[in-house]
Amino acid sequence: MSPFVTVLLYCLLTMVASLVGGWLPSLVKLNHLKRQLMMSLVSGVMLGVALLHMLPASLEHLKSASLAGGAMLSGLLVMFFLLRVFHVHSHAVNDGHDCEHDHHHEPVGDDESKSDAHQFSWVGLFVGLAIHSLLDGVAISEPDKGISDAFNKGVLRASGDNVMFLNSGDVLLSQDYLKEAEKIIKFNPEISFVHSDLVFEDRISGDIRLTALQPFFFKAPPLGRGMPYHHQSMIVRKKVFEKTGLFKLRYKISMDFDWVCRLHKNGLGGFYWNKEPVVKMDGGGISALKEHLVIWESLQALKENHLLNSKNLYGISVRTLFYFARRMMELLGMAEILGKLKKEKHKLLWQRSRAMAIKHNFSAILTEPKSIFPAALSQNWKLLPQKRIGLNGLLIHEYPTGLSRYSYELIRRIMSHLRGRSIAYSASPELSMEFPESTTGAVPPFRYPANFRSNSIRLSWEQVGLRYACFKDKLDLLYSPIAEGILFPRLPQIITIHDLLPFHYPSLLPRWVPYYEYFLPSIIKGSTAVVCVSEFTRQEVLDRYSSIQDEKLIVIHGGVDLERFRPCSTGVIEKKYKLKDYLLCVGEVRPYKNLESVLRALALCPDGPQLAISGKIFGEHKTKLENLASSLKIENRVVWLGYVPDDLLPNLYSEAMAFIFPSLYEGFGLPIIEAMACGCPTLSSNRCSLPEIGGEACHFFNPTDISEMAESIRKVCEDSEFRHTLGKRGPNHAKKFNWDSSFKSHMDLFETILN
Repeated sequence: MSPFVTVLLYCLLTMVASLVGGWLPSLVKLNHLKRQLMMSLVSGVMLGVALLHMLPASLEHLKSASLAGGAMLSGLLVMFFLLRVFHVHSHAVNDGHDCEHDHHHEPVGDDESKSDAHQFSWVGLFVGLAIHSLLDGVAISEPDKGISDAFNKGVLRASGDNVMFLNSGDVLLSQDYLKEAEKIIKFNPEISFVHSDLVFEDRISGDIRLTALQPFFFKAPPLGRGMPYHHQSMIVRKKVFEKTGLFKLRYKISMDFDWVCRLHKNGLGGFYWNKEPVVKMDGGGISALKEHLVIWESLQALKENHLLNSKNLYGISVRTLFYFARRMMELLGMAEILGKLKKEKHKLLWQRSRAMAIKHNFSAILTEPKSIFPAALSQNWKLLPQKRIGLNGLLIHEYPTGLSRYSYELIRRIMSHLRGRSIAYSASPELSMEFPESTTGAVPPFRYPANFRSNSIRLSWEQVGLRYACFKDKLDLLYSPIAEGILFPRLPQIITIHDLLPFHYPSLLPRWVPYYEYFLPSIIKGSTAVVCVSEFTRQEVLDRYSSIQDEKLIVIHGGVDLERFRPCSTGVIEKKYKLKDYLLCVGEVRPYKNLESVLRALALCPDGPQLAISGKIFGEHKTKLENLASSLKIENRVVWLGYVPDDLLPNLYSEAMAFIFPSLYEGFGLPIIEAMACGCPTLSSNRCSLPEIGGEACHFFNPTDISEMAESIRKVCEDSEFRHTLGKRGPNHAKKFNWDSSFKSHMDLFETILN
């Protein structure tokens, strides 16, 4: 029904109600008190609906509080004006009048008191509130096909970023939980949901505190034992449902367990908030009354999601035996003993989870988002907490380039461990929100794409502003995760060299050639240590700058987020981009990425797959490639994806038939690690650092030999055993390149220099 028709019907009903209201005194004998009560009811309904129903709707549509407030005030004034003008009433018989008149008087009467009349004046407001609740309830109420369908409708209707499910009879106990969970999810992209404890009204045991079976961060939950989390306490990112799908209608009771199985299958982890119970759950629900059906549906869910391994089968078998044992104890009149045992069990579970949380300091995330890195917590760098370390974060920005991501991942880990003893020089809003006390935004903001002016401002600030900041902040060490630093520093300095690209492709980066030629050698000489992201880069620096001391160059590989990049083939890419069994290429569309050769090789494979190209596209070069594809008559097999959001990259890798990386020059080669981590069979160029990074988990080819590249494509597409072997090797090899390992190597280097 259109809004116009709705408003028209509303106006007609209002007119009919008004006429009936005017006709009512001629049909019913009303004394003064009853008439006052009637007017109070009508006015209260109008006020209740206006304030609590129409006002929020007007705020949503008008997007202006002043306009909505002005309209409401105008309506109230008009209403009171009309009530005053048309204020016609009659006195009851005991008032001493038997005719209607239009004048003011004090309410009197033999049968009712003044206090009663005053009290009745509030009745209308409460009726209005009730009418409002009824209207709102009817507006969102509709028939459904069970609990799963109701959940799905709630998810689809939700307008926020996060979703929480409270069933009938559940009561929210903690408002703090909502605020803390929102903060945790907002600042920790690796977390898909937050969950907590709840209080369960058990019919035998009384109120007991239920604790998650597996409360901690990204550990595989023991699904065979039942729900590892309490769905009533879960606050979930709405985007998670794009990966897992909605609740399945065929599950009448265990729809939440099936959905958690899909969470586990997609490698999505959560965070356990152990401060206090957040929900009180009614123990008389259908799952408590029909536990045998819960077990049966749980078994079906495990089977359907291919999770019915020996561990889970053992867990569900034990669960079944315990169910029959409990039923037997209840039949034998031992329900009271059973209740006490159950209460003690959950008490021990809660104590265990709390002890683990304290031990691992997981509660710190409540106030310090992204500060939890378990691999680093076991380390004890005794010297570093006594020193102040400056971090050059000028290149951290909102665009997900390789250098920006590298800088951010390392700097946030260092700041988390050395809180209060490190300071970041960055304009990044993310760092400012995570570490407001340790981030200075008084730096030139990074411009993307960078130009001569922005680069000049940044380099100049490093020589003047950063030098002064080192003195002012009394730093003991300056670390730059990029090939930039201070000339002739007065303190130990570490810089990171990723590659020497300007020397190989000067036409792409003409303004950086003088910097690498004249300034970088002096910065390297003034640095205490230089981190190279690969052995290839280290050797290239030694060859280019012959005067550099060999021992000054340290190789520390970059990393990949292994919690995010993991096998997760869910059909998302097929649905979004209409791609299936495709060959994937990821990276900036630049000449040295060698996409021309890939197109020519693809043309030699007439029965080959589609080629999906993802990455930032630079206009002229893309046009050249499109013309080449057209001349080779493969334009229908080439799909230009452009920029793909970070959260879709794992799916893009996982659903590809194979990943091809034909680059002519790379200092590290992050995309091949990401592809291998996702279990994607990887074909790579045998140039530069790529054999070092790819190892035995990659199939290498000569990037200048078109026929060899074409043969590699044919082999990975036609030989399923070869493809399976490559895909299986990838995740194990990718484990060698993780951010925690890189972080620890940097911390060891810091301590060595400062010792």
